[in-house]
Amino acid sequence: MALKKALVLALVLLAAGLASAAEESRIYTIKKGDTLWGISERFIKDPLYWPNLWANNPDIRNPHFIYPGQKLRIFPDRIEIVGAEESIEEVAIKTQPIPSVVSESISIKGMGGGQGFLDKHISSVGTLVDTTDNRIMMGTGDRVFVELTDPGRVTPGDRFTIFHLGEKVNHPATGEFLGYFINDVGILQITELHAEVAAAQITEANREITRGALLRPYKPAPREVALKEAVAPLTGTIVGSRQENLALAQHMIAYIDLGSEDGLQAGNLMIISRPRTASEIAMQTRSRPLNLPETVLGAGVILETQDQSAAMLIIKSVDAIERGDRVHAEMR
Repeated sequence: MALKKALVLALVLLAAGLASAAEESRIYTIKKGDTLWGISERFIKDPLYWPNLWANNPDIRNPHFIYPGQKLRIFPDRIEIVGAEESIEEVAIKTQPIPSVVSESISIKGMGGGQGFLDKHISSVGTLVDTTDNRIMMGTGDRVFVELTDPGRVTPGDRFTIFHLGEKVNHPATGEFLGYFINDVGILQITELHAEVAAAQITEANREITRGALLRPYKPAPREVALKEAVAPLTGTIVGSRQENLALAQHMIAYIDLGSEDGLQAGNLMIISRPRTASEIAMQTRSRPLNLPETVLGAGVILETQDQSAAMLIIKSVDAIERGDRVHAEMR
């Protein structure tokens, strides 16, 4: 309810003075597949209207209002949430289907390739051992040679994901070993099989590729991730980042200590927060701890899950986000 009130208030303030209470509006019920971007584009011809409103208002904590069944009141210049307590008469809206536009979904391609993940159990099907010259770095189009663990199961045309084994990761709070960063760096395709090695061509390079890179069976990276409501409330911790930055912000990848075994799914929205410490002055007059609400730092969407970890794209940031900050999967 607080979310709906916050969003309605923000929309009203944005449109203050532009319309009277009696202006014409119509009701639309969100259907499966609808997005903030598509709805904004369809009804008010501005695909960035709603996402920008959400991103610029920290008090609007999550976009659960986009789930199927939620009703929207459509004005010529704005969109409002219809509260559950409102009595409405739905009006059929005869329009063309929402067009498919790039901004309707979260794209990984524009961030430089696969997002990588954490894994305790490292397994590979081969190793990149050499190339056709003495260059240290390899890239798209280069011909390389790989040693395969089981050549009998490989045929020309097969593709493999190339990855580098990153540093060891321990939990920032407990020190528990969580695994190693698996950094996806590209894709190669087998062209010929020889007695001891296979020849291959690098078809995609997301980062620098060097000798010693490992191979695993190719799995297409998800190009679009639709928001999906969590099946249960979950709380976890940011344990690292792809960029290895001290601070994280919008459009960066973070790794968390929740995974599919916890019920987490790709598309789940995560609220990012940090515990708030009471001021020294406040504690001078108290004999017991003072529990304050956490500081909301932003939001992320789960891109891919492993058993006990997940990669998350930060889609909203109102302050610097750091390793050790908390993540929450909320329900309506």
